[in-house]
Amino acid sequence: MKSVLVAAAFFALPACATAAPAPPAATIEDTSFVEADGVRAIQMSAWLPASPADVYRAIATVDGWKSWAAPSAFGAVKLHGELETSYDAAAKAGDPTNIKQEFLAVVPDRLVVFRTIKTPPGFPHADLFKQTVTSFHLAPETGGTRLVLTHQGFGAGPGFDQLHGFFADGDRQTLEALQKLFVD
Repeated sequence: MKSVLVAAAFFALPACATAAPAPPAATIEDTSFVEADGVRAIQMSAWLPASPADVYRAIATVDGWKSWAAPSAFGAVKLHGELETSYDAAAKAGDPTNIKQEFLAVVPDRLVVFRTIKTPPGFPHADLFKQTVTSFHLAPETGGTRLVLTHQGFGAGPGFDQLHGFFADGDRQTLEALQKLFVD
């Protein structure tokens, strides 16, 4: 009997050694930090069960943004391109309540960096928010993509404190929406 168990274990070893590693857990990791000058950055990452090319299409195309971020989107995600978005499905390009981002860097399947240059009327601390920059870094990882969202530029003071609190939650919701897009 003992020799049968040893033989079974011997033949099972190659199967175990060649088994594909399990994908990472679908959790969101918070690695936010404070820069040497005291400026805060929100940083969170999530594993997505999709290729970097598929994730890139979701964050770097108008149709991609419509699939997870906002029902209305207009413009182009490209270097120095501008994208307008609205949570109103009936919005039109140029509407005064649209949000507008300017893209500062775009590297296919790897990186998208933007800053908001227009907020809806009445957006709290809009002048301060326009000083922040958001980046999406993509890297292949075990059967999917690791997406790291970094939102930098939250300085000192009550206005930045309020924005930081709002976007700490909002940026997490962004990653959750992208996870949902690729799981459903």
